[in-house]
Amino acid sequence: VVFIGAGNLATRLATEMHRVGITVGQVYSRTEDSARKLASMLNCGWTNALDEIREDADLYVFSVKDAVLEAVLSQMQPNNGLWVHTAGSVPMNIFEPYASRYGVFYPLQTFSKGRTLTFEKIPVFIEAVSTQDERFLHNIANSLTDTVISLSSKKREKVHLAAVFACNFANHMYAIAEKI
Repeated sequence: VVFIGAGNLATRLATEMHRVGITVGQVYSRTEDSARKLASMLNCGWTNALDEIREDADLYVFSVKDAVLEAVLSQMQPNNGLWVHTAGSVPMNIFEPYASRYGVFYPLQTFSKGRTLTFEKIPVFIEAVSTQDERFLHNIANSLTDTVISLSSKKREKVHLAAVFACNFANHMYAIAEKI
């Protein structure tokens, strides 16, 4: 696996994959410090240059901000790996111009680098262009969690919106309560 991104979600997901025995071969981050830190936790290579990303991985996990995902994709070299993003609200077909094998690997959880979570309890929503790649993603997700759900981009967007609303509404109520 190659991780493109080294933020909160990428860090938690990559370290969990590493913990269950999935080999993470490289980490990319636009900042050297972030790439180096995560790579040292995973005992793997790192880069902060998109043109230095390995082209021999089975899976490429794009865990970057939604707003920059397409710009990152446009700079990637095509390869035979399966490309997935981790976003709840981005459709799977964002990959169409850039890769022939693509999908989504979306854990429904707010992540922070310092907070340890029980990954087994986090639902993971998957989607892929081909049945074979969806099975591959299902097997990976199943090694991390008890709940793996295949879901279309349209339905995943609604699940994501509902989760954001539920989380942010509760936080907003706490802020109002504090003012009162």
